[in-house]
Amino acid sequence: MKNIMKSAAFALAAVFAVLSISMSSCSKSGSGSKDDADSLQVKSFVDQMMRQFYYWADQMPSSVSQRGKSVDEYFNSLLVKKDRWSWMMNGQTYNSMETGISTSYGFHISQPIDYFKDYDVYITYVDKNSPLAKAGITRGCQLTHMNGKDVESLIKSDQFYDEIYKTSNSFTFKKPGGEVVDLNLTQTSFQSNSVAMSKVFTAADFDKLPESAKVGYILYTTFNSNMKNEVVSSLQQMKTAGVTDFILDLRYNGGGDLDVCTDIASLLAPPSADGKVFVTLEHNLANRKEDKSYTINRSANSLDLSRLFVITGSGTASASESIINCLSPYMEVHTVGSQTYGKPNGMYVFLYPQKVAEKYVDYAFLPICFYCVNSNGKAEYDNGIVPQNKRYDDLYHDFSSEEDLIYACLHYIATGSYPGLPAVSVTKSVPSRFAKKVSLEEGFKGAYVRK
Repeated sequence: MKNIMKSAAFALAAVFAVLSISMSSCSKSGSGSKDDADSLQVKSFVDQMMRQFYYWADQMPSSVSQRGKSVDEYFNSLLVKKDRWSWMMNGQTYNSMETGISTSYGFHISQPIDYFKDYDVYITYVDKNSPLAKAGITRGCQLTHMNGKDVESLIKSDQFYDEIYKTSNSFTFKKPGGEVVDLNLTQTSFQSNSVAMSKVFTAADFDKLPESAKVGYILYTTFNSNMKNEVVSSLQQMKTAGVTDFILDLRYNGGGDLDVCTDIASLLAPPSADGKVFVTLEHNLANRKEDKSYTINRSANSLDLSRLFVITGSGTASASESIINCLSPYMEVHTVGSQTYGKPNGMYVFLYPQKVAEKYVDYAFLPICFYCVNSNGKAEYDNGIVPQNKRYDDLYHDFSSEEDLIYACLHYIATGSYPGLPAVSVTKSVPSRFAKKVSLEEGFKGAYVRK
């Protein structure tokens, strides 16, 4: 077991990370013969790792046969029933996640089913360097056809994913103003971004705001260490602009780098929190010596805020939830949107084989190994954080003062109260028995520490 620890320490540094589903091939596991010699070695490695580091190691099955199971089947057989977070992936997916480089069209899509009862497919946001972005497609555009086939029929016949994952496609979009756009696109490799939108709202954007108000806004999608400079630079720009309030949009952010998470918290926390504990990692009883705290360290670029507005959604998870939970002891944190995913814990990542460069590993195993508690020792949101103002993702507008969740935050900042929910278009409502749910937003939601 010392070899596992030594290899993990050599290969890994402390991070939280997120993987959103892209258009590239993605798998949580490798395949191959269930009982060849290499497979049995991997499963023995998994067994040792889990029995020492798994948060619920004392509740694991005492004996599970390795025979007749693939590596992923064996890993899953060791998880306790309440664990919906631990997972594994192949080496290729792990390296793609770490670098932020993916091959895709740049799609992120969803349907405004909750509240709006609309099963049409809309763009939620577009990766900046992607084919879709270069073609001028933005949030609020509706995907109506693929390869000449209407999307509704493709969904009903269970052919939607077969079409959208093709390497080359023809797409038809309808923009919010009604313009129809036909595009022929091919998946390309590009560097992802973590800041999808950055803006300062003033009275010119939202007339209820006082003339002196400057409200910073960042749509932040992943706490990735390789993209740290992007978010830090955006926050420094907010400092230079002299923002009086700040909206951090985490509705699509499923986790991120622990160091980046702490750095962001340090830029958002008030002076009274300087030097105090941001988050503590609490392990199982056998590994309490591994407990570690991360501290808020303000700098000259820290914003002078007394409160923070966080936009949430079902995709808000892990490090995103830690921003809410761990800053709450020190400042007002207003949450606006829908209930978060619920992931107050994190993983260590264990690579296999151990004594090879990361780019050559076959597997990455990410079992839950600790809980992320705030300075009050609280991490009580296994089922998610319920927002103070419950609202629903408005896919009909781009990220602006017209988009309902941003509008609600601006309205509260300007008036001290939240507005009512937007009207629902009766013509858009489709009974669920006639439609199905599709999404390219669902993916890895979690935090891992490279030990």
